[in-house]
Amino acid sequence: MLRIAGCILLLGAAAPWVYGQPPTIPTRLVRAPGDRPQAEVLVFLPQRLFAEEEFEPALRQLSLAGVRTRIASSDTTTAIGIRGIMVKPDLAFRDARTEDYAGLMLIGGSGAALHWDDSLLHAWCREFAESGRVVAAIGIAPITLARAGVLKGRKATVFHERSAVNWLRQSGARFVFRQLVSDRNIITAASAQQARMFGRTVAATVHRNTSATKQDARPRE
Repeated sequence: MLRIAGCILLLGAAAPWVYGQPPTIPTRLVRAPGDRPQAEVLVFLPQRLFAEEEFEPALRQLSLAGVRTRIASSDTTTAIGIRGIMVKPDLAFRDARTEDYAGLMLIGGSGAALHWDDSLLHAWCREFAESGRVVAAIGIAPITLARAGVLKGRKATVFHERSAVNWLRQSGARFVFRQLVSDRNIITAASAQQARMFGRTVAATVHRNTSATKQDARPRE
């Protein structure tokens, strides 16, 4: 389809056969002692060829910070990563209820290119962004945010490849040549090298928003 995904798709498509049947990544990681989840983030995972090196570290940081996660994909059949690692989604994306979540996280990998123009995903990105809830994407997944129209006038980054950067700029985003960019409730990361910090930033922003919401909901004397 496009230059970013082309080479990776060719290499990644053979991964499940090259790596055989590797173990599934656990989607329910142990939280740090004493932490109690205060919010839940919906993690959208491409059904095929997601980036394991983005997904697992980010998910782990959310878990350690006491943020629950629910994994959604196109359907509930096993999702397979570029390296052949398998993850069982909790639910089909179309069946999720947006009001149940404090944030939406998009994982990259070459399979994310298939969702750049997903109308339902676009609608959800806009709903989360407009309500002030967290919208986060890593790798090439920020292109989905750009095409959904939520990056207009906002600082963001993406995988550092010319056409990806151009798509962000054409959408009206203020592209920043950094690995991780946080602009209020919009969080973007350029590569798996920042996956841990990406997860920690999402968790911190979710907690901050949750605390602010609870304070606003308290009756005023």
